[in-house]
Amino acid sequence: MTKILYDLHIHSALSPCADNDMTPVNIGAMSSAKGLQIIAVADHNAIANVAAAREVGEALDVIVVPAVELQTQEDVHILCLFETFENLQGFFDEVSFKDLKNREEIFGEQLIVSSDDEVIGREERLLLAGANLSEPDVKPLVEKHGGVAVPAHVNRDANGIVAILGDVPDYYTAVELSSDCDEETAATYAKKYRLIFDSDSHTLSDIGKTQRYLEINEISERGILSYLRGE
Repeated sequence: MTKILYDLHIHSALSPCADNDMTPVNIGAMSSAKGLQIIAVADHNAIANVAAAREVGEALDVIVVPAVELQTQEDVHILCLFETFENLQGFFDEVSFKDLKNREEIFGEQLIVSSDDEVIGREERLLLAGANLSEPDVKPLVEKHGGVAVPAHVNRDANGIVAILGDVPDYYTAVELSSDCDEETAATYAKKYRLIFDSDSHTLSDIGKTQRYLEINEISERGILSYLRGE
C-alpha cells in the first residue's frame, strides 16, 4: 500500500460558480506546488475541461482522475469517477440534462479552456441545472462504464444526499466529506463506507486545503477507484 496526498473534487472555470482563473494550467500548477499526487477536476454536469487538465497533469506528474459532479433530479450531488477519459465520455453521453441557457450576468461564465490556458469556447447550457437522472439510477450507469459513484459532501445541507433523502443508501461503498467535517461525524461514516475528504475548491487557494492522505494499492486512477470500491 502507498500513502498519497489527494484532492478529488476541484472545479474548473467551466463551473459557473468557480473563479475564471481555475484553468487547467493553474489547477495543475497549484496542485503540484501543494504536493498533491492525485486530483480530480469534477465540474458541475460537464466534462469539457477534463482532457486538458489531464494533459497538464501528465506534464506536471499529477494524476488527474476523469470525473464529473452530477446533480440528480432530486438535486443530490454525486461524484462520478472513472479510470479513463473514454469511460467518462461514455457515461456522459448517456446522460441528458435540462435544456436551460446560461445567463452569464447572473450565474457566471462557463469557460472551456485548452491545456495552453486559452479560452476556446463557452458552455451555453446552464450547468447549475441538473441531469434528467434520478439518484438510484446514477450508480448503475456509472458502473456500466467502469466508474465509481460517490455521494458528495454528505455532511452538508446544500445538495447533500443525507439532507435531501434522509440517509446514504447502503448500495454506496464510499462517501465524500467536506473539509470542515468533524471527527465524530467522520468516524460514524467510516463504520460503513470508505471516506474521502475533498476541498470542493472553486478558487485556487482552496485546492488541497484538506491535506488528507489515502493508502491505495497503486498510484493511479485504478488505485483510487479500487479504494473507493472497498477492494
